[in-house]
Amino acid sequence: MFGYVRPRGDLLEKEEFAAYRAAYCGLCRALGKQYGFRARFLVNYDMTFLYLLRASAAAPCETALCWCPARVCGRKRCTLDPESFGTVAACTVILSYEKLRDNVRDEGLFKSLPYRCLSVLFRRAYRKASRRLPDFAALCAGQLSALHELEAARSPSIDATADSFARIVSGCAADIQDTGLRRPMEQILYHTGRFLYLADALDDLKQDCDKDTYNPLRYRFQVIDGALSAEDLDYMTQLIDSSVNLAGAALELMPGKAYGKLLENIIYLGFPAVFFAVKAGKFQAKASLWKKKPKSETTGDTK
Repeated sequence: MFGYVRPRGDLLEKEEFAAYRAAYCGLCRALGKQYGFRARFLVNYDMTFLYLLRASAAAPCETALCWCPARVCGRKRCTLDPESFGTVAACTVILSYEKLRDNVRDEGLFKSLPYRCLSVLFRRAYRKASRRLPDFAALCAGQLSALHELEAARSPSIDATADSFARIVSGCAADIQDTGLRRPMEQILYHTGRFLYLADALDDLKQDCDKDTYNPLRYRFQVIDGALSAEDLDYMTQLIDSSVNLAGAALELMPGKAYGKLLENIIYLGFPAVFFAVKAGKFQAKASLWKKKPKSETTGDTK
């Protein structure tokens, strides 16, 4: 369920693109330092968004050239923010581990073996992250249990299932003491989680139909050959537009805008672009953002 929250890299200014990449690499570095080298493989665009959101109200952090295991002969510029990255890295490990465990439950005995092995490899990191964020780990376990009950009942309610996951994502801000900052951030994350769940459900619809596994869209709409009708796709688009608008409205209430333009790009441009690609069956979760050139490199216009 990771990979859907990303900016429109081709519509970012060169400096904004560099700031996003530095934050992404900074999270990768933090994961490695706190949870071991293999935890670097958990870095993703979605949790980079969480860092940008949490760091937006603070003063900009310094960057430095850091060693990159993916570029043995060179280094990459990383944002240095130990405190914020510490929390985001813990959230990343907890969510990734729970995703692995969810895959174990969804797959059969033999097909789940890779996920079982990976969950064993990351169990120690999960326990360490849970000690840092015990309330968030408990929230994840509770909401996932509620979600599994809905799945077992073959619930046709998109709202109920999306709400369970959205509450998990909004919990990534529950540790923030400043209510003026926490409340709008929780709203942004709630609707981000809702977007994530709906985009993932639509993206996996055909596969879930073929495997006869749970997907709320199968029970909410009439699915033909693993696809929704044009009318139902329009309804899904309205749901996404609603989350985009509500997340954007909450962003306006955020104090401080250190990463304001980046966050606006992700919410107002990235969310709709990703969902459009999912609807068209052209979304690739593993597609690299770094292949997209920022505006100043593609057009020469930095205004």
